[in-house]
Amino acid sequence: MKYNLLLSFVLLLAIATGVRGQDEAKPLIPQKDYDEMLIWMVNGKYEKVLYKAIRYTESEKTTNEPLPYAFMAEAYFRIHESDDAKLKEMYPKALAESMKYALKFIKKDKAKNHVGTYTAFLNELRRAYMNEAEAYYSDSKYPKAKANYKNLMTLDPGDVGATMLYGTMLWLAKSPREAEEAWKKAKALLAESGGSGLEEVQRDLLRFAVIVTAESQAASGSRAAAIEWFTLTESLFPNDREMAAVRKSIER
Repeated sequence: MKYNLLLSFVLLLAIATGVRGQDEAKPLIPQKDYDEMLIWMVNGKYEKVLYKAIRYTESEKTTNEPLPYAFMAEAYFRIHESDDAKLKEMYPKALAESMKYALKFIKKDKAKNHVGTYTAFLNELRRAYMNEAEAYYSDSKYPKAKANYKNLMTLDPGDVGATMLYGTMLWLAKSPREAEEAWKKAKALLAESGGSGLEEVQRDLLRFAVIVTAESQAASGSRAAAIEWFTLTESLFPNDREMAAVRKSIER
């Protein structure tokens, strides 16, 4: 996806405000370095971003600063999305690296001072990651799909669709006890929030999760358990024809 120039400079302003707010005297990382990395990002110089940001992540003085991890996560993601075949060949695991640093960013940003600024990017990353997981599922590569869903759960423990699908991949991989534990957690999340507060991409994932989980359970003879997922989420998808058709086919 083409990087939005206007959004980039809004992000620049947010970063500047956030850094000054943390330490008016002297921030650990100069604002000019953030400015420079952001301009490189906008101009597609992703490797330069990586080279500069990694110095801060590896420095004992700045290793706990969240933003360098965010820059690395996004730089890797832009490489993954790039049309530059040579660049993508140099970084064949760019999507995995993007998630790796996104998870570190979330962990380092304990006070949640910066996560909101990166919502749009994190949703792009979620979309790409869930698409990859769906491809693994379609190819019956359940352990790989499970790993993706586990990372999405770590990125946001409230992601009920990722939690449900993590359980479903365990179920398909013949680990029913662990699957039931994950499904129990997913039901608890639904009971707690009713599915509210999810990003659009997470709602899409939840919809996919209900269909896949229900079909998987029905195929093994657990029809009542399969139908329960539709009951638990019917208020979220009241007019969804595909979900209604899948439910009807299970109820027959």
